[in-house]
Amino acid sequence: MKDTFIFVPLFILLMVAVAFSGCISQDESSISSQSGNASHKINVATTISPLEHFVRIVGGEKVSVTVVVPPGAEPHTFEPTPSLMMDLSKADLYIMNGAGLEFWMDKLLGANKKLVVVDTSQGISLQAESEDEMDPHIWLSLRNAALQVQSICRGLSEVDPQNKDYYAKNRDDYMQKLKALDEELNRTFAGKKNKTFIVHHPAWTYFARDYELLQVPLMENEKEPGPKYLGEVIEMAKKDNITTIFVEPEFNPKSAEVIAGEMNAQIVVIDPLAADYLDNMINASREIALSLP
Repeated sequence: MKDTFIFVPLFILLMVAVAFSGCISQDESSISSQSGNASHKINVATTISPLEHFVRIVGGEKVSVTVVVPPGAEPHTFEPTPSLMMDLSKADLYIMNGAGLEFWMDKLLGANKKLVVVDTSQGISLQAESEDEMDPHIWLSLRNAALQVQSICRGLSEVDPQNKDYYAKNRDDYMQKLKALDEELNRTFAGKKNKTFIVHHPAWTYFARDYELLQVPLMENEKEPGPKYLGEVIEMAKKDNITTIFVEPEFNPKSAEVIAGEMNAQIVVIDPLAADYLDNMINASREIALSLP
């Protein structure tokens, strides 16, 4: 009896220890799982760097972003490779610029029919770039950018509704900054008598529309200008005392440099695809304002 008395308590203690160990293991597993879910980021793909900037502003630490068009590439003609298409098809959300920029979007949707796609051009009044195409440079208007940011917030909230308040706060904070800069530029350009500026490539149509400016492009329908048109631009520039031509890093500035020589004008680079959107808009608008006599 003595041996049996000793064995039973030891057996019970052993069973309790195993059960307790199992509880600890389950709790740790649960904590680990919760931690993994908390650290999960929404995989977002987008077309150009300015949109990537908007996604990072609204999404903050909740998103991981892939941008399709690399720095220095021309979005009008860039087409993703098959391997990049496969990577993009794994995204949770695609933020597209719209207005015809992503001419290859149907291929991407064919690779992932469940992909959530947000077209940020929806609700924006588009301008014609040619007889057959709309101008896709919508982000270069601060007012359009505000609408794009709202669309991005809606898309993120759709795929990640538990963080919708987080996204909404980031959206509202950023839209206040866009509004403040827009109001400042309104005052800046309202005081200018001459409203005309010359660009190599007509990317700033929506910007010009916002502040009642006139953008004069050297390129005609995405092609280098003919001699007759160039003569008209040079004559206008001399008449209005315009001494600056704006070019972009994505285009060869050779023709602009030739015309600048005829006009006795300087070449100034402004990048419509710069990654830091607000800083870029501040710098570009300052250069445009300085060019207006």
